[in-house]
Amino acid sequence: MKKILLSIAAGLTAASYGETLTIDLPAALKLADERNTELAVQVQNVTQAELEKSAAWYQWVPTLRIGAGYAYQDGALQETSGSVIDAERNSRYLGMGSMTAPGLAFNLDFSEAVFAPLAAKQQLRAQQFSEESIRLQVMLDVAAAYYELVRATHEVEVTREAAGHAEALAKQTADFAASGQGLQADAERAEVESLIQQQKAEMVEERKHIASYHLARLLRLEPEVALIPAHHLITPLLLVDSDTELEDLVIQALEVRPEIGQYRAEAAAEQARLKQEKYGIFFPKLEVGYSYGNFGGGTGTGNDYDDGRSDLYGMLYWEFDSLGLRNRNRMKHHQAEMTKAKAQQEQAAADIAAEVRVAHTAFKSAARQIDLAKRAVDRARKSYELNSERIFENQGLPLEALQSIRALADAESLYLATAAKYNMAQLRLLSATGNELE
Repeated sequence: MKKILLSIAAGLTAASYGETLTIDLPAALKLADERNTELAVQVQNVTQAELEKSAAWYQWVPTLRIGAGYAYQDGALQETSGSVIDAERNSRYLGMGSMTAPGLAFNLDFSEAVFAPLAAKQQLRAQQFSEESIRLQVMLDVAAAYYELVRATHEVEVTREAAGHAEALAKQTADFAASGQGLQADAERAEVESLIQQQKAEMVEERKHIASYHLARLLRLEPEVALIPAHHLITPLLLVDSDTELEDLVIQALEVRPEIGQYRAEAAAEQARLKQEKYGIFFPKLEVGYSYGNFGGGTGTGNDYDDGRSDLYGMLYWEFDSLGLRNRNRMKHHQAEMTKAKAQQEQAAADIAAEVRVAHTAFKSAARQIDLAKRAVDRARKSYELNSERIFENQGLPLEALQSIRALADAESLYLATAAKYNMAQLRLLSATGNELE
């Protein structure tokens, strides 16, 4: 792993100077895990959920205030007995708190203390499941982008080879036509085919650059980085046991896929908030305050009295927000959110089952096609070689050679597409059943 990271770092340094970066699939997956933006954002969402879970318990910790205060009054003042006098007075306070705010303040909503940590815990689980889900999708996207880059890179070679064959045939038929041994029409047709194959080669070259840019974007690399796949061929891999029953794969996916856990946790979080609104009115609120400091006061501009002072108060009360109407409104809101989360969970289960079946079908189909595609390439290459020999010996027709050139290029492209489909179907099946791609 250390060697992989060092090679990636060296490659990125080189790429920053406009050089190319050779990369294989394991390195691309590792790089995506470290640098992909969508995944990095979700990791921070999990961190925020962890902080919110901790904050749900912080209400048990009192608030501390250290401060000072000064008050001055000049004019009419009513005594406790009811007499109104004209007075000038002032006071000051220095210590834990101030004259109007307690030094230690403890405010506790028992319903919040009971239900908020439960909701925060479920919300954290939902974000963690979401991170797993995004990681699976990102890794699958990176694998698909890598195989597209490999496929496009090799198809550049295939089309360039076909263009070379077509160009050689065009020259040969032109020479035959010039010597009177062939038709000028055949020479023109061969030249057209040569130009068509050259255009195809340019189009595939464009595909290769686009595939490189797309993979670089997923890996959050600089736009000027030119990615080159470490492998120029797509070797069919055996990643999935072909004997595993489809229904067993579906059951496994429904048990471990993170989306199911995510929506279940979101529903549980909304259920905790619903219970808080439903039963919270029966839980009291507690408020306690304590202050201690030095107090000085007196008439006029002097402080005739100067000594320590302690203040303590406590309240226990029940609160009905808007006479309970807002509580009922919030209950309906959380009920709707819980229903929505359950509906999303059911839809996710249906989507996952369909995803497994599609990937399994593609895997089985591609497995049957691999051998056919390989045999087609072998036969197409042999056909091209035989037709080329006949043309050179002036025994075959240029049209037959043109057809063999096309057939060879098409067969090789088909094999690449089938091999990529075969590998990606297995990777999708692994991802669909909740297995991480490594």
